[in-house]
Amino acid sequence: MSTQSPPVSDLNPIFKPRSIAVVGAGRRPGTIGRDLLKKLLDFGFNGIVYPVNPTARFINSMRAYRSVLEIPDTVDMAVICVPKELAMQAVDDCGRKDIKSIIMITAGFAETGEEGAKLERKLLEKVKSYGIRMIGPNSMGVINTDPEVSMDATFAGPKPVPGNIGFLSQSGALGVAILERTTGMMLGLSSFVSLGNRTDVSVDDVLAFWRDDNRTDLVLLYIESFGNAQRFIQVARDMVRTRPIIAVKSGRTGAGARAASSHTASLAATDVAVDAIFESAGILRVDTVEKLFDYAQAFATQPLPKGKRVAVISNGGGPAILATDAVEGAGLTMTEFSPETTAKLKSVLADLASARNPVDMVSSAGTIHFETVVNEVLNDPNVDAAIVLFVLPVTTDSSDIARGIASAYTKNKHLGKPVLVCFMTRDGDLTGTPILRKAGLPVYIFPESAVHSLAAMHHYREIRDRRHGAYRTFEDVNKDKVAKILKKAASEDRSQLNPDEVMDILAAYKFPLISSVHVKKREALVETATKIGFPVVMKIDAEGITHKSDVGGVRLNLRDAKEVETAYDEIAAALSKLKNPPSKWSVILEPMISGGREIVMGITSDPVFGPLIMVGMGGIYVEVLKDVSFRLAPLADTDIESMLTRLRGYPILKGVRGEKSVDFDRVTELLQRLSQLATDFTEIKELDINPILAFPQSEKCVVVDARIKT
Repeated sequence: MSTQSPPVSDLNPIFKPRSIAVVGAGRRPGTIGRDLLKKLLDFGFNGIVYPVNPTARFINSMRAYRSVLEIPDTVDMAVICVPKELAMQAVDDCGRKDIKSIIMITAGFAETGEEGAKLERKLLEKVKSYGIRMIGPNSMGVINTDPEVSMDATFAGPKPVPGNIGFLSQSGALGVAILERTTGMMLGLSSFVSLGNRTDVSVDDVLAFWRDDNRTDLVLLYIESFGNAQRFIQVARDMVRTRPIIAVKSGRTGAGARAASSHTASLAATDVAVDAIFESAGILRVDTVEKLFDYAQAFATQPLPKGKRVAVISNGGGPAILATDAVEGAGLTMTEFSPETTAKLKSVLADLASARNPVDMVSSAGTIHFETVVNEVLNDPNVDAAIVLFVLPVTTDSSDIARGIASAYTKNKHLGKPVLVCFMTRDGDLTGTPILRKAGLPVYIFPESAVHSLAAMHHYREIRDRRHGAYRTFEDVNKDKVAKILKKAASEDRSQLNPDEVMDILAAYKFPLISSVHVKKREALVETATKIGFPVVMKIDAEGITHKSDVGGVRLNLRDAKEVETAYDEIAAALSKLKNPPSKWSVILEPMISGGREIVMGITSDPVFGPLIMVGMGGIYVEVLKDVSFRLAPLADTDIESMLTRLRGYPILKGVRGEKSVDFDRVTELLQRLSQLATDFTEIKELDINPILAFPQSEKCVVVDARIKT
């Protein structure tokens, strides 16, 4: 029996079938089989539909078949909506009929518990043995609005509007809401997929299909878990070079992750890993479905801004101020109009109006004012994008204002500048908003939503235009030494490596280490410290103690013999007060190094995605400040640049108040070495280097402390 899924090209029978068998088709109103067949026919499927029902001879005046095996012609796809007890036999019949794809609507598998999971595993074995690609089980179906296909193989939701958006949902219930929302917002779909339990076809498979689909310009995802994580990243990275991917990943909290796990019968990846994956792949992540649609209407209808210079046009001061604050807060820039534009605006606006950015036309502004101002602002060479705000006064007709804005936008569409509209009107405005959307304009209720959507477009342009990163492999590392250390620890059933082993591993990958001496007897302290040279640092070394500072196990800047002995006695006293003091302990002496910036670097192994690399502002407050950034290994130089510049402490590393910048080339090299160590030895589950002291170029970085767990 084959265990390999067929190539992604085999998804064509799912998205572009020429003939479909509806297994479980029926006549009884309210049943999935009846509703699904009706939607297929009502949407005008551009192929042949075969109802399959064990007892009916005719359904909706169509010849029905007791089994797909009785259908005399070739069948590309079967949509199965029978009780789960009959699903296995239906798959067998499809396999014998040489049907290449299945949408399994039937539920009652892994989402119901362990017995259902066992049945689902058997289902997967069965479809793979026949070389069938399967969506589901527990799917609500698939839509393809391509006129050459015209397929709505779902059982709920409104008639979809054709367009350029590919939408994937792992939640069937949310899928229905998504279809309702897209239709209401006049957002057109190229295709829609409800993956269900994603037993066979997964997110990465569908992304690969959309990557090669010239009808899909924007991809929206609601995902609860991942399939092949590495392939997902590879496909997504390739895809975002030409079109954006916007995603909601549920399970951001621990409780949410548990809910997602039970709902999809798979373990949800940790949220920090998901953020790292999305950042690495260039996927725009949003927290809510509402924001997903905010972004979607902008990306689906507007060109990307060529820069970050924004103009705000409003008929009210308050909304203009809110929009201005949002623009600056989102990292965009409130532009300054050219003198020519300002002069033209003054000539048409009321005396009390402001002709500078943000433009406040005051509440008396009418259609001609909106149309003229939008026209002039879009033609200003200092403007990359415009936010147009309209607050409904008592005496103004919103539909006329909408026509004026739409007219100015249409007239200047060739300029390639995005325009986003905020209509703050009564009851969601049932007159003006449809006019704007019909003209291809995104419409929002509040200014912040419009600004954040524009900022996302600018961010995506930066992602799309950034250079592809370079990966570096070091030949001067000693893999054999590391393998030997890890093998020894495994043979002794030790997961926590001792300090000497940790430093030996880092030395094997050419990390610059501070000189340190293990001291096991109190009487040897002074002699050892004298040889190192005062001042010195004293650290505890004891099994089970990871964070030395937390137990009083670190003493800094010890300047003479007396301070060294006192520090040792203080550490001993602190350990004796612990609830479970270590039976054996010793100390490590190191030279006291002053200056430099404390940086933390590390490895953590995610069960889904593999090794992740961390970098951040280090020291004893790293877990309090949490100023860190993660990426999936291996790291390209562009990944490292992004990780470092995202840190809140990045300006400190760059140098403030006349201080010199740290040697970023050296920091980058060390992160690349750490990345190589993580990919060379995936058995390393945790590695913390805290801190690395980073200095300017004329000096070198040095590792002060580290730990490794396998």
